[in-house]
Amino acid sequence: MSAFHSTVSRRDFMKGLGFVSAGLGGAAAVSPAFHDLDELMQSGVTTRKRAWWVKEVDEPTVEIDWDLMKPHYSYQTQSAALVAQYVGVDAYNAMKKSEKSDADRLKDNEPGYRLKDHALSGANGGLRIATIAEKFGQIKNVTTPEARGVPKWTGTPEEGLIMLRSAMVFFGAADIATAELDDHHRKLMGITGENPGITYWDKQPPTTVTKPVVFSKTDESFRWDEKTGITYLPNKPLYNVCYLIPQDNDLNRMRPTVLGRLTQTRYRLREVPRACTQAFITGLGYESMHDEPYRWNPSNSGAVLGGLTENSRHTIMSISPEFGAFGGYFDFLTTLPIAHTKPIDAGIWRMCQSCGLCADYCPSGSIEKKGESQPSWEGPKPSSLGPKVYQLPWEGIRTSGEWAKLGRKTFWTDMPSSQIYQRSVGTCNVCWGHCVFNGANSAMIHQVVKATASTTGIFNSFFASMHDIMGYGLKEGEAVEKWWHSSLPAYGFDSTVYARDMGY
Repeated sequence: MSAFHSTVSRRDFMKGLGFVSAGLGGAAAVSPAFHDLDELMQSGVTTRKRAWWVKEVDEPTVEIDWDLMKPHYSYQTQSAALVAQYVGVDAYNAMKKSEKSDADRLKDNEPGYRLKDHALSGANGGLRIATIAEKFGQIKNVTTPEARGVPKWTGTPEEGLIMLRSAMVFFGAADIATAELDDHHRKLMGITGENPGITYWDKQPPTTVTKPVVFSKTDESFRWDEKTGITYLPNKPLYNVCYLIPQDNDLNRMRPTVLGRLTQTRYRLREVPRACTQAFITGLGYESMHDEPYRWNPSNSGAVLGGLTENSRHTIMSISPEFGAFGGYFDFLTTLPIAHTKPIDAGIWRMCQSCGLCADYCPSGSIEKKGESQPSWEGPKPSSLGPKVYQLPWEGIRTSGEWAKLGRKTFWTDMPSSQIYQRSVGTCNVCWGHCVFNGANSAMIHQVVKATASTTGIFNSFFASMHDIMGYGLKEGEAVEKWWHSSLPAYGFDSTVYARDMGY
């Protein structure tokens, strides 16, 4: 029997919220109010279904100052060379992965490290079906409007959004967020794409390694120069599409085991909707470019600005009202005109400010804890690892912050200490597994909690305190083994979350 049933009754939980004594008045505080049937029908005019408490707003709930934001090098926090500056290259290379290796745990038959867990992890990569040319929109065997003898598709940006969302959901994406690239949004894009590894500790990495991205001054197509590694974007209106690929949230609670590391699921599942969407856009008479070079286009930014997620306490993560902290977000650019989807307010950013569970459980202490700081514009504090012991000769001029992009009033995670810890143990992402928004959606109690958090913050600390009592934290020992005997939906997530037709 779960900790929820053995420890806390539903009545006690509602009493903790103050709803038992309030009766209908308490229920009304978290219920939508409609005055007539017309208002009820008009409350859901979009093509996707979302809970009534997920409200569209004009600006993201996290404050943004576009004047502080500048383009950045995309490899700042995930480059081995950059992170190794804080400990030295010799110490970085000599760092142990863990006290006990995965191979030793396998031989000891530990749950989550058994042969079937390793086999599942090894097979999770699947087949990558995209060539470099295809990722840059050069899709073969697709009949264009010109070849059909008709003009390319035309319509309003709103019609384009509805059409593209319907197609991408059909292909396998859960939902999309969209925006035209204006002067503000261009500041989010990286100057370069890939990470220069430890090989370039003492010498300038070539452009074939860093793969810069340049906004062209000419009206051309998306183009990648194979000799230089430089990507050129056409000088024409461009639209960014961020799409969500959910992941198995139950596995997310089994970190740091091999079974719990299957975060690569999103990369496997994105390949079909990515390729099909680009073929669809080509068939309409327009161009597209997938998120290559990788890391150039920050997906969480698009997710927040377009309403898939809200900002979180962890600087580089965002949280979905429906899927929690464990989603896969990917971007591509297109010349297909599409309307801008709006940001949302579901109470997530407010909850993150009064919760702090991810920081409490962070093994490296990298996430700012509740009560120790407040969201700020200043950027990250000096790393707990201390000052850099080596300065890279090729690092150049920082465009924003020490390792983070300025321009948000937020909490600032100590990314060097986080990266070094992950290297020392082989993996981490414990914060993902402990997020309070990772719970199920179908039970009434979850809807009550989320609806309450969206309308008032006075119960947020109480909700956070109930997280462990209800058994929503990480699983350990033989509890990990139970995943193999669970009855879960295909792919490990509910694909009907946004559905409003066919009886869902």
